[in-house]
Amino acid sequence: MNKNKFSDKFPLIMRKVQLGKTKEKISVIGQGTWGIKQRKDKAHYEQWKKSLRRGIELGMTHIDTAEFYGHGISEKVVGEVIKDYERDELFITTKLFPMHLRYKSMKRAAYKSLKRLGLNNVDLYLIHWPSTLTSIRTQMKVMDDLLNEGMTRYIGVSNFSVEQFEKAQSYLKKGELVNNQLHANIKRQKHIHKSLPYYQKNGITLTAYSPLGHRGFTNLNRDIREKLNPIAKNHNSTIQQVAIAWLINHENIITIPKAFHLEHLESNAQAADIKLSQNEISIFYKLKILELDDTSSEATKNTLNTSSF
Repeated sequence: MNKNKFSDKFPLIMRKVQLGKTKEKISVIGQGTWGIKQRKDKAHYEQWKKSLRRGIELGMTHIDTAEFYGHGISEKVVGEVIKDYERDELFITTKLFPMHLRYKSMKRAAYKSLKRLGLNNVDLYLIHWPSTLTSIRTQMKVMDDLLNEGMTRYIGVSNFSVEQFEKAQSYLKKGELVNNQLHANIKRQKHIHKSLPYYQKNGITLTAYSPLGHRGFTNLNRDIREKLNPIAKNHNSTIQQVAIAWLINHENIITIPKAFHLEHLESNAQAADIKLSQNEISIFYKLKILELDDTSSEATKNTLNTSSF
């Protein structure tokens, strides 16, 4: 079967930005696969494959998965999709779940992820969560070895605090962490204010997951909606597109929304072209919501992405 070299057939509309301090370019909006679960019918998985393929066609070539998603089903579905494309045109991320307590079991988990994906290596391998049962030192020993053995091109973490990130980096002998994947969106701004300045200063990419929450921001409170509506109207877009654009208009942030339906996926992709003004971004720093601490906007005034458009 011939590989689908999609760039010969489809116009790529997606912006790409630098991954950390590497020379790698990665799509600013990728595709999340958290919604691929176990025990679904064939039509469900075929729809996910259709969505992922359409995303690739639109330049959303960063596909994020994890062994935990559907207990390996997500990786298998991704693997069935990406085998039809040129490997070097895709950027594949997966994650090690911290239920593996020993060095050998962590290594086996990484091998199993590669097998499910049908790959010899992934582009980015992350520790999914910090563990209270396994030391960060042991986790980083595994990551160093996977990097040295060519099983991954880059390494990073997910859901780590800045302090945990620094500790993890200190344990690496040769490798360097290029990414931290965190839950961040217009309603959950903790990491925007407290973590992002550190990652910008140190050349680390922050991947924001669940950029539209778990319900596609269909249940926003009045304060947020009243701020989003005029901005969406100004940019001839939806409030969901503005919410995604709000994230990626910050320097060093990329995002990975999941989309089961094609119309949602295509809408997500279009958000990459929305350039918000500094006022349109900073107006959301003053939201009175639980997840936003009383951090002053002074801490984030220099985080806006003004160089990649």
